[in-house]
Amino acid sequence: MKSLLFISFKLFIVGSVFFFVIQHWLETKSYLFDDQKIAKIAEKYVGLPHNEAFNRVANELRDKYPGHILPKEDEQWIFMNAGGWMGSICILHASVTEYVLFFGTAVDTGGHSGRYWANISDTIMTGTFRQWKEGTTESQVYYPG
Repeated sequence: MKSLLFISFKLFIVGSVFFFVIQHWLETKSYLFDDQKIAKIAEKYVGLPHNEAFNRVANELRDKYPGHILPKEDEQWIFMNAGGWMGSICILHASVTEYVLFFGTAVDTGGHSGRYWANISDTIMTGTFRQWKEGTTESQVYYPG
């Protein structure tokens, strides 16, 4: 019984230290990407055919964030169906705390995108995006730009 108590105490201490280290890291971490800067880059190409707009945005991001955006030859569009949403994604950057991706769909789609603790930012290139935010009773429609 005494050894079980000692092991439980050690696990509690190790777990607590781990929790506080992770919490401190997340609170003091600086992020590589700025959603406003990415939005300004994307807004320059609104109205272009979507493939051309995606290519120009990706190229500009590669110039602005060298070594952090996937090279053109490694880009891959992946079909996905999640929460009722159907489309394709192209991941340009992914890390433990941030990601940058393109999402596109050729069909009207809708569904639940999830609940997040993270800061999620979207920039519409073509089409519209309707969002119903938690705590409200009406949705809002977002347009390109």
